Amino acid sequence: MKHKWLLFLIMPISAFADMVCNTNIVRYNAFYERNKYTCAHGQYLPANTLGCVSCPTGFTCNGGTFEFNPDYFQGIDFNVQNISNTQINNICSANFPVKIVGLYEPNIHTCTPGYYLPANVDECVPCTQNNKCVGGTYTFNETVTQGITQCESGTFAPTGSSICYPHILHVGDNNIYLKQTKQTTPSLNIRVGNDIFYANMTTAPTYMSANSEHYFKTVYNNEFYYVCDDTTCGNAE
Repeated sequence: MKHKWLLFLIMPISAFADMVCNTNIVRYNAFYERNKYTCAHGQYLPANTLGCVSCPTGFTCNGGTFEFNPDYFQGIDFNVQNISNTQINNICSANFPVKIVGLYEPNIHTCTPGYYLPANVDECVPCTQNNKCVGGTYTFNETVTQGITQCESGTFAPTGSSICYPHILHVGDNNIYLKQTKQTTPSLNIRVGNDIFYANMTTAPTYMSANSEHYFKTVYNNEFYYVCDDTTCGNAE
């Protein structure tokens, strides 16, 4: 008996299948709603703020429901006369109810005797030499100097003086400004012709004048005195 041989060839085969989805893909966009805030009477909603706040002094806030807004404040009424004295936050120019123009008043200065107010200077300064400054109240002025007067011919004044003096006593490189009115007892008396001029005397160690760092020391009735003018001792008369 004959036999037949059958030959089978076995080969590996891979199978692939595509998945098909019948669902349509839709692109979704998020939609946002702004927060709403209900402000009670006496509150308002500032710009770019997440909640009501108290009404500032001088303003009116009647309350209400408002949406968040990054640029506009809501629920507040202005009294322009009070704005300059009130601090308020998150106010934007976009819906500010009025145009505010700054009104400036020049500074007023009260200068003590011996001081004056120069033009375009915002403070009192010491009177310059050979001028007198009696003191007073002056308003800042860009072009006008106030409170200083040049001494008349034949009279003199040290720096920071409110009066002019009729005579000067030269002591080395120092000056003592003499006057015609006796102010202290005792005093230093200087006769020039028929006129007598006076300098002050004090027992306290005092420089001769504000521009000196030297003493004029003398003895009167066995007691030491220091000669000085109005710039360092006594008051100008």
